[in-house]
Amino acid sequence: MKRVDCQGKTFITTDDVAQAITNFSQAAQRRGRVVKIDVPAIAETGEHVVELVLSPGEPLDVSDSLHEPVDLDTAPLIRSLSERKLAWRPHTMPRGETA
Repeated sequence: MKRVDCQGKTFITTDDVAQAITNFSQAAQRRGRVVKIDVPAIAETGEHVVELVLSPGEPLDVSDSLHEPVDLDTAPLIRSLSERKLAWRPHTMPRGETA
């Protein structure tokens, strides 16, 4: 489990989510994009979602947490972030084709 500090918010999430939001944040910063993401996290009351709006230069700190591992539904977020990053790539057409 990882502890994430960003925008005055501190929350605990899974290792895979922390890695995915770190990678996504870095990719967005390289492109000068402001992005909104809803991050699955855990709290004393159970699972919840933390909303982050990341802008270029926004610090995102991730560190290890002593929290017991928890199974969160992380697949939709990770898939969404991957798809959004892919959409930022320039699209190329085969030779001779036009858009």
